[in-house]
Amino acid sequence: MRATCICFFMFQIVCITTLFGQGLKIADIRKDFKVGHKDEETCKKHLEALEKYADSPVERGYEAAYHMFMAKHSGNPFKKMGYFKNGKNMLEKEIASNPSNVELRYIRLCIQYYIPSYLGYKGHIDEDKVFLRDNLYKLNDKSTKDLLYNYLKGAKMYTNEELGLLGR
Repeated sequence: MRATCICFFMFQIVCITTLFGQGLKIADIRKDFKVGHKDEETCKKHLEALEKYADSPVERGYEAAYHMFMAKHSGNPFKKMGYFKNGKNMLEKEIASNPSNVELRYIRLCIQYYIPSYLGYKGHIDEDKVFLRDNLYKLNDKSTKDLLYNYLKGAKMYTNEELGLLGR
């Protein structure tokens, strides 16, 4: 009887570990953000995980971004527009609920800065650039702050003077 209980207990631990081990790896999702629009497999992998497990504003913001990235990987024009509109609406909803969230503003800025003008989603670039310049330094997570800063620096969205303020 005791051996059966121990086996059952060990089985439960393995199941729980496996279940939670398949969750989100937000560090990987952040790191791959710059390639999600280029690499379909990376995009699909992260989107599937985010759709299943996203439960914070930032995670839902990345889910929205990866939806928009899927538009580039779809051949069907209706699906393309559906992915894009769905992601845009998701992201705007998260920002409306969390207007001071630095990472959500970063996601929106990066998307708006690079998408084609004909999609009509470029209205917050200046606002988000200023917001990030004035608030990025307030992020408590140094690795996230460094990742965002280095991406923005490499994207050449900011002047050298603005980068100085952004990187403080």
